[in-house]
Amino acid sequence: MEALTPIQNQALCLLAAGHTIDEVVAETGVGKRTLSRWKTTCNFKKLLQDAVTQTYDSAVAELVSGSREAARELKRIISDPDVPSKTKVTAINVLLNNAARAKESALEERLERLEESFDGTHSEQN
Repeated sequence: MEALTPIQNQALCLLAAGHTIDEVVAETGVGKRTLSRWKTTCNFKKLLQDAVTQTYDSAVAELVSGSREAARELKRIISDPDVPSKTKVTAINVLLNNAARAKESALEERLERLEESFDGTHSEQN
């Protein structure tokens, strides 16, 4: 892959971070047509896709980390003898609902993988 120029790299980072084309044009000083042309080149397109994926993965990791901290805090509330019962029940409810959603999500992912596997096997047989 060809290396990007510093201005292309800046545009790529801004786009990956979710900035609009108008914002990128204003920040970098390149024209809309130039930016549009860059976005159609294989190298830029691939690097942008990778950058967006990496940004998304980082955001998901941050959410997972925050979820762990929240679960620990809820567990602390539940086991604290000085916390009122009503608050404990609310904390238990939140904890159980989130655990159920996480399990449901994991099951959906497993089902999707099975369906993809089946579709691949089914396609090969036809």
